[in-house]
Amino acid sequence: MIIALYIIAVLWIVIGIFFILYTEGTMEVLKKLFFIEKVRVLAILPIVFGITLIAGAFICTQIFWLSFILGLLALIKGVYFIIGPLRQIKGLIDWWFNRASDRIIRLWGLIIFVLGIAMISNLR
Repeated sequence: MIIALYIIAVLWIVIGIFFILYTEGTMEVLKKLFFIEKVRVLAILPIVFGITLIAGAFICTQIFWLSFILGLLALIKGVYFIIGPLRQIKGLIDWWFNRASDRIIRLWGLIIFVLGIAMISNLR
C-alpha cells in the first residue's frame, strides 16, 4: 500500500509540474482523455484514488490525516459524479477545460504539487 501512496504522490508532483509549466499543452491532453460524453464513467477515477488514499491512511499512519482527508474528498467527488445532476457536472467539466483561466489552472497545479511533496516527504 505504501508503494501505491508513493505512486499517487509522484503522479501528483508530475501533474502539478505539468500544470504549472505546460498549462495549455497539459489541458489539451487532459481534454482528449477526460472530456467525454459519458461523464459518469469519470467517477471511477476519484473513487479508486479515494479508496486507495483512505486505505493507505490506515496503513501508513505518518500521513493519516492528509491521506484520509484527501481520500474522503476524492470519494465525495466520485459519488457526486455518479449521483449529481448531469447538467451541473457537465457544466463543471466544461468550465474546467474551456473557460478556466491559466492562473486558476496553475494555482491548482501548485496545490497538487505541494500535496504530492507533503505526502512523499512524510512516507517511510
